Amino acid sequence: MRLRRWTDELKRGDQVANLYRSDIEQAKVLLDLLRWMGESDQLVFLTDHWERPVFRHAILDAALEEGRLITLPSRQAMFAMGRFDPEAFLALLLNEISRSREEGHRYTVLVWDAEWAAGTDAWDQVAEFGARLALASLPGRTTVVAQYGIAARSERQADRLRRSNQLVLEGGSLARNFWVVSSSSYEGIMTAAVGTRSKGMGWTDR
Repeated sequence: MRLRRWTDELKRGDQVANLYRSDIEQAKVLLDLLRWMGESDQLVFLTDHWERPVFRHAILDAALEEGRLITLPSRQAMFAMGRFDPEAFLALLLNEISRSREEGHRYTVLVWDAEWAAGTDAWDQVAEFGARLALASLPGRTTVVAQYGIAARSERQADRLRRSNQLVLEGGSLARNFWVVSSSSYEGIMTAAVGTRSKGMGWTDR
């Protein structure tokens, strides 16, 4: 009898906040997602730590060669102007969804690592952005996983992430919250950017 995995409860279009405590735990989420994805899907991973030994895995290497996995730098995308730019980051995510679909991939899975913001003034902004993004409906039933390393974070910061996201993956368990606590600072940005791009690209599910 196969043990249940957290991905058994994952649905296309879900947006998850992944609270991880080690590199191994973070990498395992990528492996789980690749096993969950369809053969024609693509995983886009934004991280500044791709060279770490934990990511040297046969499944990840094969996915890279097959084009089912691509990696992009995380800090460069989110902190291009020396400050966190939510509009530029959201535009990048939408562009990656568009590119993936144009290349023939049926569904896109976006994973972005927020670890670069740890210990900076941008941490709270990034956490708020992730929570607001999770309430938006991205084109093409795109699945999103925002990864937050919490080993060195305060319990207050970790608890805020748990309370402000509808789907929280922690310790291999996926929890669904039926209410969230989040501010609306980025609501206008999300509505305008996602709504405009969805209509402009004529998104439909194949």
